[in-house]
Amino acid sequence: MDVRSTKHENMFFVTSETGQGEYQLVSANGVWKCTCKAYQKNKQPCKHVHRLLEYLKEQEGGREPEEEEDHASGASAMVTPPPTTSNGLSKWIKKIHGKDFITYEGLLAMAHEQGLKEIGASFISVSDTLALAYAWATFKGNRTFWEAGDATPTNVHAQVKASFPRVALTRAKARVLRDALNIGMVSVEELEE
Repeated sequence: MDVRSTKHENMFFVTSETGQGEYQLVSANGVWKCTCKAYQKNKQPCKHVHRLLEYLKEQEGGREPEEEEDHASGASAMVTPPPTTSNGLSKWIKKIHGKDFITYEGLLAMAHEQGLKEIGASFISVSDTLALAYAWATFKGNRTFWEAGDATPTNVHAQVKASFPRVALTRAKARVLRDALNIGMVSVEELEE
């Protein structure tokens, strides 16, 4: 049975044993559900769910860590991808209007687990109607990433409208961490109000 991923971390397709068709598997509240008759009848993990879990375990264990040199000590250090759970990054996911978004708190926690050495942000420009900022993040092995963010009084929550420039800083930091951690999911802080 082959597994086909989608652009959503909580949805996969698994082909039938005969190769004639496939079943959709979706994770809801940490539980994988399948569209096959066996799952629909018993509401218990079916062979397709077991195959998907096996596939996810293979993917997690099969990643080649990047070897990097720690210039300070001359020793070689291993960089590993962010830890995954049975349904991806669920600990840090927030569902808004039926869509998944990752929290800045989660991005920062994962970055620390992956050897974040420094993160910072600075303004590019600030006016009464627009704040532009950029952020940088440096990880072990001196891997450095940069990204930008913006905010206006009209695209932030009403409670922070008076401090909208700070939102630009947070959005820039969220974006740089998503780049560094290879997370395509938009962060909650990047959403417009």
